[in-house]
Amino acid sequence: MGGHAHHHGSGEQAAFDFAEAAPRFRDRADAETGRYRRLAAALADPGARVAADIGCGAASMAFALAETVPGIRVTAVDAEPAMLELVQELAAERGTPMATALASVDDPEALAAAVGGPADFLWAGHVIHHAADPQAALGNLAELLAPGGRLAIGEGGLAAQYLPANLGVGRPGLELRLIEAGTRRLADELAEHGGTPLSYGWNLALERAGLTGVRTVNELVEQPAPLEGADLERAIAALTTKVGWFDRYLTDEDRDAWARLLDRDGPDWLGHRRDLHQIGVDTVYTAVKPG
Repeated sequence: MGGHAHHHGSGEQAAFDFAEAAPRFRDRADAETGRYRRLAAALADPGARVAADIGCGAASMAFALAETVPGIRVTAVDAEPAMLELVQELAAERGTPMATALASVDDPEALAAAVGGPADFLWAGHVIHHAADPQAALGNLAELLAPGGRLAIGEGGLAAQYLPANLGVGRPGLELRLIEAGTRRLADELAEHGGTPLSYGWNLALERAGLTGVRTVNELVEQPAPLEGADLERAIAALTTKVGWFDRYLTDEDRDAWARLLDRDGPDWLGHRRDLHQIGVDTVYTAVKPG
């Protein structure tokens, strides 16, 4: 989880509203519990004692670690107070106490205080690409690892797609243009706070942060058509959210097509279709601090 723009200031045109997004984070966390438990088992050493979920969002990884690794002390860290409030609500519902801390990946001192000691395992899901300087942010996290400690980042991959290439509404390739609008929004968001996007791959970035044994794990996320019930609702909610976020990067023609497709009362509503599917790739890079 994650997916955070952690920046405030004047002219904050592209930054996200996390309080508004919290319910969507909650829904996705419920759907992804199983996946994060698998990831925790695959990535964290069973002997890990100190861990943190950085840019935690709904803290899916923090809860997975706390609920599956005996004796671990895990902290959910985010730069958005609204997300930490959500984590405390979820902790009460799940009966899993969770320490939370307010810190941005761009702030090494706050980050160090949040993690509280050399970490055996750090997870950062879809957050480093939002940092003002992603390479520096990885360096900040690498500094917090104990020798032999592991950093895992969810970055890259392929964005989920749900629609056929041609819907009979708007021009073909509508969803690909939506994904492209998202990359332009991210670029603008970085530019607004003087950020520098990485110009090389995440494997090289981890090496430049002084870590070794870089591994890549790709996980196919797929459900064939037709999506039904809660799966269909989640797909439509995900598309609705993206269209809202990336609205000003869309052409009038595409905006009009999306309005028709997302209108529950209209004849073109996506919920009436039996050809929605889900396909995407989640990529996780891991690397270890030399012992």
